[in-house]
Amino acid sequence: MLILLSGGCKNGKSSNAQAIVCNLAKKAGVAPIYFATMIPHDSEDDERIQKHRDERKNLGFETIECGKNVGEAAKKLGQGSVVLFDSLTALVANEMFDGRTNFDTLFGEEKKIIQKLCSDLSLLTEKASSVVFVSDGIFCDGIVYDKMTELYRRILAKTENFIAKKCDKVIEMVSKISNEMSSMEFKNDSALIIGGAYQGKTAWAKANFSLSDEDIFVCTQEELPDFSKPCISHYENYVAYCLKNGISPKTDLLKSKDRKLIICDDIFCGVVPIDSFQRKLREETGIALQKIASTENTSVIRVFCGIGQKIQ
Repeated sequence: MLILLSGGCKNGKSSNAQAIVCNLAKKAGVAPIYFATMIPHDSEDDERIQKHRDERKNLGFETIECGKNVGEAAKKLGQGSVVLFDSLTALVANEMFDGRTNFDTLFGEEKKIIQKLCSDLSLLTEKASSVVFVSDGIFCDGIVYDKMTELYRRILAKTENFIAKKCDKVIEMVSKISNEMSSMEFKNDSALIIGGAYQGKTAWAKANFSLSDEDIFVCTQEELPDFSKPCISHYENYVAYCLKNGISPKTDLLKSKDRKLIICDDIFCGVVPIDSFQRKLREETGIALQKIASTENTSVIRVFCGIGQKIQ
C-alpha cells in the first residue's frame, strides 16, 4: 500500500499518517519504521523534531535518520517493511541546499535533482511493502516568489506528482479531515480547471480531453490570447494583461457551442501580497472565475498532485 498525504501546515498530516502506518504495520505483524528527513539547523528545528519524537514515543517506531540519499537507506530495509516517510518537503530542501556553497548552480541541475529524488523514492517503494509519504501543500497563493523559491516549489511539486502516480491513495488533509482524491471520467463539455502551481493541470487536461499542444494557448501578460484555441491556459496572466491595459477580462468564453477549457492557477490563498498590482490581480482573477464557473453546463475541476477532482 502506497499513500501520499499532503496539505497545509498543521492540518493533521503527521498524526493521520502515524495512525495509518501503525494500522498497516499491525496487520503485517512488523514494527513500523519512521524515515526522519529533517536536518536540524536551529533550536526551532530541534523543538519540532522532539515534538514528533514525543508523538510517536509509545507507538513502537524504529527511526531511521535520512535527510538525503534515501535510496541507500532503502536498500537496508527488511522484507515486508512498513514505512512512514516524513517528509518530502524536507527531503527536497536537503537534496537542493544541504552542503552547498554555490546555490546559483542549482538552476542548471533541476532535472538532475528530480531524477535523483524519483530514483531514490522509487527504490523505497520497491523495497517496502507499504509507505505513507507526508508532504506540504505550498502551491496556492498570490505571492510572486524569487526564482530560488519557485525552483524549490517546482521540484517539490514534480516529486509529489511522481509519487502520486505510484500511490494507491492520494489524500489531502484539510483541518484534520481526509479528502481522498480519486480519478473519474469527465463529460466532453466545457470546463474550468484550477489548481495550485505546478500541479500538472495542463498535462491532466491533455490526457483527459484529448488535447494537443497546438490546441492550447498559454497566456502571457504581454499579449491578448488567441481565443479561437480550444484551451486557454494560465488565465491569470490574461487577467494581468487586462489590468495593465485597462480592459475587462472576457468571462463568457465557455458560452461557446464548441467545447472550451480554461486553465488557471489557484492564486487565492496565503498572505495578501504587499504589491498592489498583485493584490488587484488576485481579486480580479477571483471575480472573473466566479463568472466563468456560473456558465451553464460548465464543469469546475480542481487538480491536486496531478489528479483531477470535479467540484461542480
